[in-house]
Amino acid sequence: MELLIGNVKIPAPLIALAPMAGTSTVTFRGICHELGSSYAPTELVSARSIVYNGTEKSFRYLEIDPEHEGVTCIQLFGNEPEDFKVAIEAICNDSRLCNVDIIDVNMGCPVPKVVKTGAGSALMKDPVLAGKIMETVRKEAEKYGKAATVKTRIGFNDSSRNGPEFAKVLAESGAQAICIHGRTASQMYRGSADIDAIAQIGDAIRGSGVVFIANGDIVDGVTAQRMLDATKADGIMIGRAAMGDPWIFNRVRHHLNEDVIPVLPTPKDKCVMLLRELEGTAKHVGESTAVKEMRSIMPHYIKGLPGSAVIKTKLCQASTIEEVRSILEESLKTW
Repeated sequence: MELLIGNVKIPAPLIALAPMAGTSTVTFRGICHELGSSYAPTELVSARSIVYNGTEKSFRYLEIDPEHEGVTCIQLFGNEPEDFKVAIEAICNDSRLCNVDIIDVNMGCPVPKVVKTGAGSALMKDPVLAGKIMETVRKEAEKYGKAATVKTRIGFNDSSRNGPEFAKVLAESGAQAICIHGRTASQMYRGSADIDAIAQIGDAIRGSGVVFIANGDIVDGVTAQRMLDATKADGIMIGRAAMGDPWIFNRVRHHLNEDVIPVLPTPKDKCVMLLRELEGTAKHVGESTAVKEMRSIMPHYIKGLPGSAVIKTKLCQASTIEEVRSILEESLKTW
């Protein structure tokens, strides 16, 4: 069975890596695809930045690798329809980016520096503008043979849970897939995802032909199945649970297919993968930057292992790949 997002074919069940700033690098997306993710949007990129600076300044965040990622998806944010038009045109005329399959619009980011510009989840407070943006993105993306999707939330806050109405506007404005994160923007990532609220949004757009994707608190096969059963979603996105554990996609996929669940990665597996992600990232941004930026990622790989708190401190003080390798090799002697 296949799902169609525009003209993009994705085998069911759709299990995607959710876009996460500081995590969804081109290297990590490729690793996740190898281990079972259907596709993975890039980190969010400002459409306005592309308008003023072209694709070069944001290229490290826009970069795609179709050979290793499979289906590729660039995520943009902004609050002006014209900015999206210009940004998509620039992306599709850049020989390094023109093979992207999907243009995704971020209407869910709750981070204050994004919200205060009227972008991200702030657009939930202005459905008319959100609809105009979606119309523009669909029209421009279609011109280049790309699909147009959007990721948003169940509402801006508890007094404004307009998810069903908002999703209807997006569907009517041309979104070909809508992903819903089960928290309000004011919740950020606190509390629990509201599966019932996600389900209500799914009901609101059912029959529209839009692919519906659910996101929030999916940490294993059981929670993935529960989300799919409760929301009748076409697919799911896995976010924070994939940090330091790209194997989660393989385990979830096997669970949903009622296959034998793969064994959990060993400490050595985790160390090898950590180094692989680090070395891969270094090829794109340089060793110093890669080590520095992965200080927030490396602890996820060793979480729960004996002495991980002390080892985390050492890893976060490392400045070269060899230092990281040495710390891990020494730690493996006790693991």
